[in-house]
Amino acid sequence: MKGGAKQHMEKLTLSTKEHDGTWFGVLIGNRDKLLASSFSKSQKNLVRHLRADAPRKPIEKFTNESNVALNEMIDLYEGRRTTNQVRLEWQNVSEFEKTVCRTMKEIPKGKVASYGMLAKRIHSGPRAVGTGVARNPWPLFVPCHRVVPASLEIGNYSVGGALSDYGCEVKRDLLEREGVSIEGDKIASKALWVPTGA
Repeated sequence: MKGGAKQHMEKLTLSTKEHDGTWFGVLIGNRDKLLASSFSKSQKNLVRHLRADAPRKPIEKFTNESNVALNEMIDLYEGRRTTNQVRLEWQNVSEFEKTVCRTMKEIPKGKVASYGMLAKRIHSGPRAVGTGVARNPWPLFVPCHRVVPASLEIGNYSVGGALSDYGCEVKRDLLEREGVSIEGDKIASKALWVPTGA
């Protein structure tokens, strides 16, 4: 009985879906909460990345929860409104990363904040915040693409677990679809969100 209960507790599913040439992937835990999300031009790289982040070997299958999460992820990617039904699994995230992720979730659509501003808000250093942003397990659901350098340049963005020029292009597209004004290679200062307490 105990072994069967343990097996049930360890359910972990990985699901992917293609949309307009981009693959989206989610890792759903045993409480039907989202452990991780990612997207990539390559389904193979996406699955490899999500498997590397998984606390144990996931089963690749499609579930109702993964379908909801994938559809919401695609809506977020396209800059559309979502029903916000996806529940995040915070269990495997450090207290500091939780603080960084919760602060990123406060950045309104159509706005950006700098690493330094987030650091002031949570009483930390910009480098530590940068590490917390980079470790975000839920791209799109937690909008790390809305965090930019103090120079208001677009900055780096990881797609499928890897930094690249393509990631920078994707970040720019995401911000533009959300209504962020970009002038040349810089974000317009009117798009800057100043968190209270920063």
